Amino acid sequence: MRRHDPIPVLEYGGLEQATIHLEFVGYPTATGQTTLPLEALVGLELPYLVWGGGLYVLSLLAVSAAGVLTFTALLDGEAHFGPLPSYVGLVVGLDLGYRLLSSAEFLQNMGLLGIVPLALALFALVWLFPAPGLVAAGVSPWNALRWSGAVVRGERWTVLGLVLLLGIGTWLLASVPVVGTFLTGALIAPLHAALIVSLFEYRRAGERFLAPSEP
Repeated sequence: MRRHDPIPVLEYGGLEQATIHLEFVGYPTATGQTTLPLEALVGLELPYLVWGGGLYVLSLLAVSAAGVLTFTALLDGEAHFGPLPSYVGLVVGLDLGYRLLSSAEFLQNMGLLGIVPLALALFALVWLFPAPGLVAAGVSPWNALRWSGAVVRGERWTVLGLVLLLGIGTWLLASVPVVGTFLTGALIAPLHAALIVSLFEYRRAGERFLAPSEP
């Protein structure tokens, strides 16, 4: 639908591009065939701004609802919407951060110097990897961001491998014409959630991490 939208979007290049892309936002989600850059909303007339903003909000709500149902089913054995408000807050924060970085042209044109911000971005993605699962378990978004480091401590290289696996896998599946978005939503998103929950179980089994509880 966005290909026919009056608001300019970036169309997904996929395998036709010469470089490998890491498509990893930080929370379980599908990857669309188009992307709405933040700068596309600047200077829009009010009706188009409302339309674009409305589509953005609806997509995040749908992704958040699916994520909460998946996580609660895995964590509690029963799907429910209990942590949805907090989860939406986390998703909005992660998504805006991802879009801001994607929209920063100076980062995209840094060449070899871009290795430094790339390393910092990967560090942040590794640190935040368990955050969606923590929020779905009932932890506030702020505490989830703080406690994520404790979850991945000692397992950062493993988590980095998972981030790369999910990111490259998403890029490959999203490159499939027509059904790419469906494939990433049906395969990668639930796998992402399952890996986060598996990390929790692994840490608990080894008595190396006890999930903090809210006061």
